[in-house]
Amino acid sequence: MSSERKYWFKAKESGLGWSWPLTWQGWLVYTCMLTAIAYFFVTGEDVGQKILGAWIPILICIPICWAFGEPLSRGKRAKR
Repeated sequence: MSSERKYWFKAKESGLGWSWPLTWQGWLVYTCMLTAIAYFFVTGEDVGQKILGAWIPILICIPICWAFGEPLSRGKRAKR
């Protein structure tokens, strides 16, 4: 068994955040987030509920990406 940690999300090459998922767990998180956003968008009765329904899944996804994604580093910027 290798002791190397397998990340669910790849860090972006430029900018802040994570890119596409690397494992099935990452894809599951993204799928659940997008499904929740679509559900709240369809069932929301007014604009406020639709906006809140979009932000809540995103805010829940950020700590998951932070915990299981590659560490964000400033050293990945392109060299000039």
